[in-house]
Amino acid sequence: MTKQNGISSRQFVYVVIALLALAGFCALLGLELNHSYDTEMAFARRNVENLADSLEGRTRGAVEKIDLVLLEVQYSMQQRLAKGPVSPQAVNAELARLLSRIPESQSLRVADATGTFRYDASGKISSQSIGDRAYFQRNKNDPKAGLVFSEPIFARITQNWVITLSRSLRDKDGRFLGLVQAAVNADSLQQHFQTLNVGEGGVVALYDAELRLIARTPPLPNRLGKSILNTEISDNIRSREKGAFEALSHQDGIRRVFGFRRLENLPFVVFVGLSRDEVLSEWYRKLTYYGATAVVLALALLGLILVWQRSYVRAVSMAHTMTNAYDESSSRIRALLDSIPDLAWIKDNAFRFHAVNEAYARMCGKPAEEIVGKTVFQVWPEALARTFQNHDEAVLASGKPGHFEVLVTNGEGQPRTLDYIRVPVHNEEGEVVGMAGIARDITERKEAEARIRHLAEHDALTDLPNRSLLSSRMADAINRSVGSQAPMALLLLDLDHFKNINDSLGHEVGDKLLQLAAERLRHTLDAADTLSRSGGDEFAILLTECSGAPMIGRIAQRLLETMAQPFNVDGHELVLSASVGISMYPHDGTDLGALLKNADAAMYSAKAAGRNTYQFFTPEMNARVFERLSLENSLRKALPRQELMLYYQPQYRVGGGDPIGFEALLRWRHPELGLVPPARFIPIAEETNLILPIGEWVLAEACRQQMAWQRAGQPATTVAVNLSPVQFRQRNLVSLVQRVLAETGLPASQLELEITESLLMDDTERAVEVLHELKSLGIRLSLDDFGTGYSSLSYLKRFPLDKIKIDQSFVRDMIKDSGDAAIIQAIIAIAAKLELGVIAEGVENQSQLDYLALHQCGEVQGYLFSPPVPAAEVCRFFNSATRAPAPMA
Repeated sequence: MTKQNGISSRQFVYVVIALLALAGFCALLGLELNHSYDTEMAFARRNVENLADSLEGRTRGAVEKIDLVLLEVQYSMQQRLAKGPVSPQAVNAELARLLSRIPESQSLRVADATGTFRYDASGKISSQSIGDRAYFQRNKNDPKAGLVFSEPIFARITQNWVITLSRSLRDKDGRFLGLVQAAVNADSLQQHFQTLNVGEGGVVALYDAELRLIARTPPLPNRLGKSILNTEISDNIRSREKGAFEALSHQDGIRRVFGFRRLENLPFVVFVGLSRDEVLSEWYRKLTYYGATAVVLALALLGLILVWQRSYVRAVSMAHTMTNAYDESSSRIRALLDSIPDLAWIKDNAFRFHAVNEAYARMCGKPAEEIVGKTVFQVWPEALARTFQNHDEAVLASGKPGHFEVLVTNGEGQPRTLDYIRVPVHNEEGEVVGMAGIARDITERKEAEARIRHLAEHDALTDLPNRSLLSSRMADAINRSVGSQAPMALLLLDLDHFKNINDSLGHEVGDKLLQLAAERLRHTLDAADTLSRSGGDEFAILLTECSGAPMIGRIAQRLLETMAQPFNVDGHELVLSASVGISMYPHDGTDLGALLKNADAAMYSAKAAGRNTYQFFTPEMNARVFERLSLENSLRKALPRQELMLYYQPQYRVGGGDPIGFEALLRWRHPELGLVPPARFIPIAEETNLILPIGEWVLAEACRQQMAWQRAGQPATTVAVNLSPVQFRQRNLVSLVQRVLAETGLPASQLELEITESLLMDDTERAVEVLHELKSLGIRLSLDDFGTGYSSLSYLKRFPLDKIKIDQSFVRDMIKDSGDAAIIQAIIAIAAKLELGVIAEGVENQSQLDYLALHQCGEVQGYLFSPPVPAAEVCRFFNSATRAPAPMA
């Protein structure tokens, strides 16, 4: 009986141990499931926030593109309406051309002051009125409304749901003339949303500021224009600017993880939702699998308990049966461990492996039989084994579960990241007798998180850190330097005239150039420096290991020299320069915002100093930047306020007589500053693209004035208009000139366009093509500032020019400077060889006129004859009492 009782007792202990192991294993599975759930949901929240950020960028870009078109139409229409009757055909054609730029919009129309449409890109004018619409009334009643957005509305013309973007039209006295309107329909937005991968059950939506639905994928046609019904969702959105949350959608009963973002300064909210079931699909699969594993284990142990409960009469037989059952249950436990895809193991309190599954064995690169009975020091490398041992000891000492992540190298030599969870195993007295653990290979998830984090912190085009990462590294560097106040520097590098390349050769070439520039800058800097793309053609550079200004100056000069080397992009050899502004920590600022602001001021100072140089920030620079910004803001209003005007300088044949032409010169009479020199505002106009509407006005006004003089009885002459590089790169330049000539009635032969020499060298092939197209209209072409650039004579022969203009910098000192005199003689000789006319500008005294006459210069202009004068004074040049000076014999 004793023997029988001994066998029963031992078997009883086995069963108890097995039950405790099962309890520990189930607790381990529960902990792992809880951790996995939290991880999946956190990942989903980050994912929807990133998707919302992406949608915000796309939406803002589309709005800005549409508004640029609206601004262009607003300016053009106000100019047309100010001159009198407008041709519907010409306006409709222009609207159609501009509509092609904005595929996001289904229509582009102009309505009059009553709300009746007068012009339409489609050419079909609707009789429907928009006079009762709220957006029309706002445009009408608020002169400062700017860009006006409608609520989601059902369009009367197209019979679909749209939002409209509009700007008012006003005359010079501010009277309301109507509006220009673009409409974006819900269907096109919904098609655009489908490009975002939100999976099955996902949703993408755009709401207005009042949370009225504008568009949604999957579509909800019956909800367009209506507010969100679910207060839980609307309360979350109203409570903050952006974020993520979980809620049940009342529309389809799907519980989702939502991310949203309000667009700063725009009345929109972007909204992205992922189905909670899809987000947790892997977790649900794991839950089912782990649950089944626990049930099978419990059933196996239940069988053991039933066996144990049999009669003690057959003790020897029972002992034999229990022993076999235990062995069988151990095999089943091993088999169940092997069926778990994650790594699983059991250890005793001596830290020896009692059981491991195949997944664990594969990770170690050893058979499971070789691992059982050994410690981690016999299985893993020393350093990694010490990490495992420390965590095991902590679990046994505390009696509480432990969790950590660790990087290992698997049996195939590949680095893998494991998420470990381990729990203590207790005996019937509550003592810790071992531990069980499970680990999941989270390498792919970590890589996905790293990719998302990288995308959030780096520029998509150049893969350089963006402003967010730059700010973070700046904060880290400042924290490291606390107490020492070690100098740091922020350099802002801007590529000079990059926009010219972008406009003339296209964005693809521009993007490749930016990538090459980024790579070149990266190799010029040290590993400790942070090179960031701050937007457009600007790069920010954080120097943390610098001894002071002299060292920073040397680095800046090295960067300039690097950028000055030619770039080869798609067969184009491109030469760039750069301007660098420098601010120093802590002298010029103690945070990124202040340092960027001051570096920006220094960079503009470098540009003003002639570009291709660097400048350290000084407090006086901020005043100059503020002055420039103020001038830019005023310039934006100058054209609508009719502050711009044209002065005309006469051009004469060297022998004297009446003027043969006039050069139209732009002037700006600022209401507070008076006449602003062109050298101050023209560069600003070119940098901001304001030169496009201003240049169009100059061309139209000069042609109109020329016709007005002739109608008043003045002899026919030519009028010369300067084209800026920005204007020349417009794709519609030829059609613009053609339209202006048609609208003003000026004969093409009386218009002369002056093009700078450097402009023609940027993209010679296209320059030749455009010049020939202009020449085919019958206009005259003049090469301005000849001799100041680097044009090749072989290129010069290809341009269909009529005239070369000698720059005033050579004329000014030609009497006393033999070099300037030689250049003038060479230019005159070149022109004669090419059968081109020659005109010299800046003639201020009789000796200069005599010299030019002696060397066969055909035409002249300058203060010797007259300064530029307003249009009203031009008639005096044809008065017989007013004669131009002639060369002295």
